[in-house]
Amino acid sequence: MWAKHTGRICLMAAMLVVPVRDSVSTDLHRMWDDRCFECHGHSAEFARRSLSVSGNQLQGRHHVDDLRLFLSNHYLAVSETDAVYEMLLAQASGFARFKDDCRKCHKTAADFARRSLEFRDGVLYGRESGQPVRKFLGHHRGLSRDDAEFFEGVLTRVGNEVHRP
Repeated sequence: MWAKHTGRICLMAAMLVVPVRDSVSTDLHRMWDDRCFECHGHSAEFARRSLSVSGNQLQGRHHVDDLRLFLSNHYLAVSETDAVYEMLLAQASGFARFKDDCRKCHKTAADFARRSLEFRDGVLYGRESGQPVRKFLGHHRGLSRDDAEFFEGVLTRVGNEVHRP
């Protein structure tokens, strides 16, 4: 009798020990680093170097017509394809201003967003200051209003990429 139930008990114990995939959030930048970094490097650098934007559509050098299809067949689940596509589109469309202006103190935007930012009722806040990022940036390092708006947009986008539901 004991032998009959031993297999079930072991299976149930294993299910309790095996980590379950985090269903709360998927960090696109960590996913990129796990699956893509070895061949392609940092996602933003890859996007700016190897992809282009035409008519608000992302194009690769070899995959001009349907980069989403290529992504879904290249180490990404179909459910992740649109999010990674949108991340790369934003990176290919933008400038490396966070890297150029902020990296000295804050490392990458993804590292900073993970460590220091959180959403509260859809508004991005600094964990340490407790202030909305919009308010904080208005007084941060003498940023102009336009620069503060630009960086708020970048941080909101990256915050959504690392704190995805």
